[in-house]
Amino acid sequence: MKTVTLIGGITGILMAVIAYFAELNSWMSTEVVLTVGFAGYVLIITAIAYFLLAWLYKGSKKLDVL
Repeated sequence: MKTVTLIGGITGILMAVIAYFAELNSWMSTEVVLTVGFAGYVLIITAIAYFLLAWLYKGSKKLDVL
């Protein structure tokens, strides 16, 4: 699951960067740029949330020992 999430996060970063440059250079219409950028942001946020929740879960396992 970590590999899939990492690939999703990297893909989201690439999508957001491509959308940014597409908007700067007017490569595509505004609607397409906004859609690609939004999808990229969603992938980035999902990857960050997964890793933060996994980190919190791992930390809570250590607290059960105490």
